Amino acid sequence: MSYTPPDDYHKTTPLSGSIFAVTSSEVSTKTHWKRRLVILVYPIVLLLIDIILITAIFSIGIHLSSDADFLNSISRRVLLAVILPSILGVYLVGGYNYATDKRKYRFISEHVIMSVGVAILTFSLIYSIVAYGMDLKSPRLVVAGTLVVFPIISILYRVFLARIQAYFERDNAVCIIGAGDRAQDLYRRLIARGLAHEFVVVSFDPNKIGKHLIADDFDSPIIKDSKEVTFQSSIRGKYVESYIVASPMERIPHEFSRRMVSALFHRHKIYTYEAYLAYALRIEPPSQLTINWPMLDGFRLNRSVTYDRLKRLCDIGAAIVGIILASPLIIGTALAVKLTSKGPIIFKQERTGFREKSFMILKFRSMRVGSEKGPKYTQVNDDRFTPIGKFIRKTRLDELPQLWNVLVGDLSLIGPRAEWVDLVKGYEERFPFYHFRHAVKPGITGWAQVNYSYGANDEDTLEKLNYDLYYVRRYSLTLDVAIVVKTFYMMLFGKGM
Repeated sequence: MSYTPPDDYHKTTPLSGSIFAVTSSEVSTKTHWKRRLVILVYPIVLLLIDIILITAIFSIGIHLSSDADFLNSISRRVLLAVILPSILGVYLVGGYNYATDKRKYRFISEHVIMSVGVAILTFSLIYSIVAYGMDLKSPRLVVAGTLVVFPIISILYRVFLARIQAYFERDNAVCIIGAGDRAQDLYRRLIARGLAHEFVVVSFDPNKIGKHLIADDFDSPIIKDSKEVTFQSSIRGKYVESYIVASPMERIPHEFSRRMVSALFHRHKIYTYEAYLAYALRIEPPSQLTINWPMLDGFRLNRSVTYDRLKRLCDIGAAIVGIILASPLIIGTALAVKLTSKGPIIFKQERTGFREKSFMILKFRSMRVGSEKGPKYTQVNDDRFTPIGKFIRKTRLDELPQLWNVLVGDLSLIGPRAEWVDLVKGYEERFPFYHFRHAVKPGITGWAQVNYSYGANDEDTLEKLNYDLYYVRRYSLTLDVAIVVKTFYMMLFGKGM
């Protein structure tokens, strides 16, 4: 039986000519020479720094652990067995790539995960091959210490370098292709987060050219003709970091689409509106959802059974250890709540959990008894807080009893915030597909919690939903590690990176 394609299979407009045979006027390979030089030298410098760092850490460890002469104590074969896997690990997570944004938590989390793999590989290599038939001089503790200290320093200095890089690239631009609602939304989001310094907005509609992107915002960019976009390295002297297609694809002229595809294959960064929101802002906008969303490519949840089991084991272990280690804080907070206000120590509330199954969440009471009858949203300077309520809320001490919820399986350590059942009913009526966030178990901390403050209205709730849906679609160990890293950073410094 032969396959018969659909009737409209051949109705697409063919590309005229090869998309790879482009002229210099279409895709320029000549970027600013300074940038090309930096990109060339960057990995070499970082590679040398890493080799020196590993050698220095290893040498200091040998010196501190042995009274013998350094040159007689160090094993060069062991040092080499530490350096090679470490450098390979950094390379695999993009640590030597100039284009990798090393400030992002994805890079940090991948670096942490890779470091664990590097440690396992290094010890296997040393004690199965390098040590075969000889007595190693380098203590295991020194090797382990090097494999722990180096990743920490590697992450810290790369984050520092990334901030310097961002400072010198502050005059770079992003080019938004299109001038409709998506372009306006993208512009507002990038301005609010300070993620772009210059904007070039182009349109195919001659009626919009020469006008401001947002009519009542005279600081918004003036729309230019799409003919100015030649997909060279710069537009009007501004280096273009990314091109974002905010116009519906069917409205883009065929010749422009051909040049855009050519530029994409020549390593220019070109994103659709949805892809850029996920890449740069780490959100999944609900406005783009349909009932078929869980079947889209990249939806990992239904393929993560093994990770589900691993995550549950980690939750149980972390909850037991957390309860034991935090017992002084738990007792101290309980006494403080009891002594500073009347009422029960523990606040219980029915929340919506995994697959919309309700459960009773436990928290240290941070508000006066009866406060739940007032406004449903917590305000910044809410007068319902107890004398220590605002402090324990800000420091997350009020959430310590939730370790019990984690232990019994109502919560995970990481996941979307478990919302009050009364609020969820309203949200599901006002926000289409809000229920998708219940496809994973709720958590004490999550992607929305570490990226957005407490919601005070429906707009905040919708914005947090963007982050929750991003987590649901990209449910993975890498993202969970990124959340853990950012949670600790926020607890220590009270803010995100």
